[in-house]
Amino acid sequence: MFTINIQADLMNSHNDDTIEFVHMDELSLPLVNRFYKSCRYPAKAGRGERVYCLRQNGKILAAVKLMPKSFDQQEWLFLRAMCVLPELQGQGLGKRFLEDLQNCFDLPVYCYPFEHLEAFYGHVGFVCPGETEKLPSAVGEAWRRLLGQGRKVLLMIHRNPVSV
Repeated sequence: MFTINIQADLMNSHNDDTIEFVHMDELSLPLVNRFYKSCRYPAKAGRGERVYCLRQNGKILAAVKLMPKSFDQQEWLFLRAMCVLPELQGQGLGKRFLEDLQNCFDLPVYCYPFEHLEAFYGHVGFVCPGETEKLPSAVGEAWRRLLGQGRKVLLMIHRNPVSV
């Protein structure tokens, strides 16, 4: 758990202002999906995904999914659907969330962030792979499809998994 300063009007003075980093169990996924919907974010958390949230007094402030993947004897995680409450964006909450989340990386982690978020993901160790780097074919093919659709996204990887 950690504490971060957020907008005072979102906290009641009689409540604890501690923000918890929580691994959500499958029974909690409907709460996460309600959070995504309230943020107008087109994502849903599903079974088999590792879902993490930041909560304060039971209220979800941010959520993200790590999706375990494997193909052709390679295993990795795919980071998807990182969402922070719109009224809390730009206050460092997402940055701190990613910093704590990287402690859960037990495999290489890939993501397709929008181009303007390169520095945001880069500050915790995500990098764009070199052109000659061997990637899981499913990761590279999906990224090329996104580019072909005109999406302005990068392919980034966090290569330094920790022992969990």
